Amino acid sequence: MKKIGIEMIYDDDLENWMVELNGRTYSLHCGEIFDLVIGVTNIPCRLELDSQWYVIVHEVRFNLRPKDTYRIII
Repeated sequence: MKKIGIEMIYDDDLENWMVELNGRTYSLHCGEIFDLVIGVTNIPCRLELDSQWYVIVHEVRFNLRPKDTYRIII
């Protein structure tokens, strides 16, 4: 299966992270696994929700900022 690079954006109305794929918009859920692109490096992570959304990278928690757009590979 070929991996696809897409943008992950936050939807304030749905209070959820979203991706657009093949003309359709999908919401991401807790436990979703993807690669977060930082510069030219792809970092495997898992999406989670507590009082705010965050990703787990090698057992370290990084909060996501709703006003930012993130490049991910699924």
